[in-house]
Amino acid sequence: MSRLKEMKNNSFPKVTMEEWTSQAEKALKGKPASKLNSNTYEGIIRNPVYIEDDIKEIQSKKYIEQAEWLVSQQLYASPSLQELNAQLKQEMGTGLQSIHFTTYPSMDHNALSIKDYSDLQALFSGIPVNKVHLHIHAGTSTTTFINALIDSGMETKNLQGIIGADPIGELAATGMLNQPLEEYYGEMKSNIEWKENNAPSLKTVWVQSNAYHNGGANAVQELAIAMATAVEYVQALVDRGLTVNEASQEIAFTFPIGSDFFMELSKLRAARILWANIVEAFGGDEKAQKMILHATTSMFTKSNLDPYVNMLRTTTEAFTAAIGGAYSINVDSYQQGADAFSRRIARNTHYILKEESFLSKVVDPAAGSYYVENLTNQLADEAWKLFQELDKLGGIVEALRTGYLQDGIAEVKEKRIKDVQSRKKVLVGTNMYANLQEELKCQISNKRNEGNEHVPVKVQVIQPLRLSEAFESLRYQGKLYQEKQGTAPTITLINLGPLATHKPRTDFASGFFQVGGLQPVVSPSFEDAKGIVEWMSDQNITGYVCICGSDDTYEELLNAAVMAINSPNRKVLIAGLPGDERQKELQEMGVSDFIHLRSNCYEQLVTIHQEMGLTDNEA
Repeated sequence: MSRLKEMKNNSFPKVTMEEWTSQAEKALKGKPASKLNSNTYEGIIRNPVYIEDDIKEIQSKKYIEQAEWLVSQQLYASPSLQELNAQLKQEMGTGLQSIHFTTYPSMDHNALSIKDYSDLQALFSGIPVNKVHLHIHAGTSTTTFINALIDSGMETKNLQGIIGADPIGELAATGMLNQPLEEYYGEMKSNIEWKENNAPSLKTVWVQSNAYHNGGANAVQELAIAMATAVEYVQALVDRGLTVNEASQEIAFTFPIGSDFFMELSKLRAARILWANIVEAFGGDEKAQKMILHATTSMFTKSNLDPYVNMLRTTTEAFTAAIGGAYSINVDSYQQGADAFSRRIARNTHYILKEESFLSKVVDPAAGSYYVENLTNQLADEAWKLFQELDKLGGIVEALRTGYLQDGIAEVKEKRIKDVQSRKKVLVGTNMYANLQEELKCQISNKRNEGNEHVPVKVQVIQPLRLSEAFESLRYQGKLYQEKQGTAPTITLINLGPLATHKPRTDFASGFFQVGGLQPVVSPSFEDAKGIVEWMSDQNITGYVCICGSDDTYEELLNAAVMAINSPNRKVLIAGLPGDERQKELQEMGVSDFIHLRSNCYEQLVTIHQEMGLTDNEA
């Protein structure tokens, strides 16, 4: 007992930041500790350690008030509404708590075509709609859906959730609107009046940041754009006779959650701070300052390659959303064209987090973290600066008309793409650790058409993207080549020196080529050029050949190996990056290129594909 008491009274000695920095710089062999800092896509410097001083000046308000969240799962268009009705009934019996879909007049290719009461009755037949939450996004206007609701004769007084429109979000996603925004705002006001008398618990305005997130935007851009959009709606509704409180409480928000755990967690927390401050500035009361926040796993981070990895991605994204205090969360299925199994896995992800991990038992568990509080504050500050810039430009719509937003998002997107192509950003199963034995499924394009030229409102489309697309195209080209030729495209690895010395670069080269759909043919370990010549002659090796070995082995054997391999029907690559003079010398001997950690893997693989004739197989 005395031992236990002694242990309880023990504590670690306090260490100052100066002491930590001194020790860190010793470990870095004299380099400054700032070398451990990293830059985010938001332009925020991420430090290696945070201390209490980092949050002393932060006066944060607590806006996360619940730990529980609704299990929401989006429905996607299928052959018939009757089939979706049966799917809904089955899923509501296995954990679904919200009916969630996009519908006409949204231009989303996954939208359900519900245009009148008969469509609505087919979808909701036998479903107790008044006992679940609705999450229905209607694109530019909820008028068509609400009219179908009225014509159906359905009891609406107890409906809960969101039947919402976001015409500005639809404009960004599709590049066009079929009528002026003022007309959509008029419909928005009319639909609010209907709901006040007939479905008071519903929200009818739903700001979505999906188009911007899926176009490559960073967290600062997402936050600023969402706030600017919401302010546009509040002002439009106030101009049409609503109070600030009435307009603000009508709005719900959706944020997709990406793979950067701390950034995305802080994004949700910063969103609440920004919205509360904005509504307060408008003169709204404390109730109006509360945010209804729906989160969804990201399409941007998913891959058609090695799709089971998407299960892990959606789990971490759902975890982030739960920690961030989302009111409801949509976990998408791990593969496109989701079947019953993949949808069940997605729903059960919620319940693992709720029932087995107890995330629904703790309110705002990230509160007090020096890092999270600091990052939340930085995000809110940077987003507020961008929000003010948008305001100076004339607001969100003008920023879209001029291309200001599209240009800013494109700049971030290009950085993201470059990092994926050079493998600074790792996509497991896509640009690293590829599985060439997997069965590849058809690609589904996410690209949107620019739309009709003769529409009242037209802007440049923010094209959706998945980060994996570039490497997916390489893998599909390899698959088509194999189908046509009857054999997989190959690249030969020539190993110099003992296994222990060449293995690191052999493994690196194998992984490098596999993400491009190229099957490595690995040679034995060679100690001299004669063995290389004999083996290559026996194997009838042509095409691309990559030499793998250690720096020490290269000093001894590389020149002879290059001379032995080089011929008109072969291209020679080397794994590793020698100095400039040595590179020039090797290139004069016939070496085509070098693959290494700083390579743009994608660009080099594109060149190889082109020279091997794989690009001719594109569908």
